[in-house]
Amino acid sequence: MKHKILITLTLILTAGLGLLRATEVIEEIYAVVNGELITYFELHNAEQEWARNLQSRFQGEELETALKRMKAELMDTFIERKLLISKAKEKNYDIDNDVDVMIKEIMKQNHFDTEEQLKAALQKEGLNIKTFREQQKLFRMQQRLVYEEITSKIKIDNAEIMTYFKENVKKFTIPTRYDLNAIYLKPDKYTSREALKSRAEEISAALENSSFSDVASKYTDLGEKEKSIHLGEFNSGEMDPNLEKAAQALQEKSTSEWIESESGWYLLQLIKMTPSHLVSYEDVRDDIRRTLLQERHGPKQREYIEKLKKESYIKIYKRWK
Repeated sequence: MKHKILITLTLILTAGLGLLRATEVIEEIYAVVNGELITYFELHNAEQEWARNLQSRFQGEELETALKRMKAELMDTFIERKLLISKAKEKNYDIDNDVDVMIKEIMKQNHFDTEEQLKAALQKEGLNIKTFREQQKLFRMQQRLVYEEITSKIKIDNAEIMTYFKENVKKFTIPTRYDLNAIYLKPDKYTSREALKSRAEEISAALENSSFSDVASKYTDLGEKEKSIHLGEFNSGEMDPNLEKAAQALQEKSTSEWIESESGWYLLQLIKMTPSHLVSYEDVRDDIRRTLLQERHGPKQREYIEKLKKESYIKIYKRWK
């Protein structure tokens, strides 16, 4: 199952670049872009693959909206990809070694030790190794073209990265984090508030002569399995406000007073508190560079596609519905 999923994800990346299953025939030509055909099979196959991908990510109205948008944009997406492939073929890139590396990486991700295992997995998907290799070649050609004509021409200097860092301090600030033990009393286990209060007083008295962990493991309602006492680790803002307020006042290994919350009564012990802090600029510089690159890449690629459209022959025979 895992092998099938990973290969399918690879196909999603390359769908629409001319992939033909060995047993299929082209039924109808929907468009031609500089001699590159867009066929019924390509469009149908991509729609099915992308629909499954969307179904794994969205539900309900959100899924319905995403599916409608995908279908409406399908033909234009194919035209843009065919434009890139057509231009990439003009470059006559030497990418055989790149394709070898790509296929080895796919085999590694799928835990295939031999090419025969890859062939068998492809066969289950209705594919053969020759077609699959050709598809990886087209995909790599497109990558090379996009990098050469778009990505490599986007320049981001250190001053821009630092400005972004300063303007987005909140994004790079790690919130205060609390690691807590707790003794928990579940109200609906007690016949009355007086009984609950009496139990809390009994526990407080027990703590005067025993360790927190010993008392907690005996009395807590926090967990049935081995009487868990560890409440967990929480960032500021993730806990009930009353619990967080109490945690803020604690020193490591100290214990709070009883705290009433909507879910029950808590007695907290602070294991560790990590103060809020700004991450190091050096630690996020590369991430910021990638973010800025991504922000600028889309518009630049659209500009390049529009340029290719003006220079290309595009004939649409039928729209995808």
